[in-house]
Amino acid sequence: MNRVTFAVSPEIRVGGTVFTPKDMIAIGQIVGDDAQIELTTFQQLIVEMNEEKSEEAKKALRDKGLCVYETGSVVKNLSVCTFCKGAEEEGLLAARNLNDSIVGMTVPFTMRVGYTGCPNACGEPLVKDIGIVKRKETFEIYLGGQTKTLEAKTAELLIDQVKEEDLSPIVKSVVILYQEKGKKREKFFKFVERYGIENIRKDLGLSS
Repeated sequence: MNRVTFAVSPEIRVGGTVFTPKDMIAIGQIVGDDAQIELTTFQQLIVEMNEEKSEEAKKALRDKGLCVYETGSVVKNLSVCTFCKGAEEEGLLAARNLNDSIVGMTVPFTMRVGYTGCPNACGEPLVKDIGIVKRKETFEIYLGGQTKTLEAKTAELLIDQVKEEDLSPIVKSVVILYQEKGKKREKFFKFVERYGIENIRKDLGLSS
């Protein structure tokens, strides 16, 4: 019998992406005893289960208010801060819109995007492939962070003072550029190093 995998995450909300006890009970009841569930570092659970039952399970999970995502070399769901200063001040809606616009996009290598609602950067955006920091009413976008291996580095600033309505289109354009110009299995931080931050700005029409 064929097995398939998919990712499950809570909706982005005040408090971050946190599973409640009700969420965990619902997931267990829906996927069943024969499923396997793995906790990942992407603020999500990976479910492996029988293919013939998977579509029904995905629908039931969504009906419970949970998010279901593809696995593999895709843009993962947003890694976010806890929005401790409030949903409106720290841009909860902007984070949700950004997540919806890019999550699941196929890329050369698994991609992590971090969002934080203030310069304290509790969501650790500067060590993600793409990092977003909200600063008062505008946003900063950083590229090419890396936490693992001896090549660990902080991300470079792509652009600052981005308006909320421009945030998702710019980040999505970065992902599309990576899709088109990245080499097979090339990590995003390697792509940024090879292609160059100035060339990325130029291709996206962000050069001054």
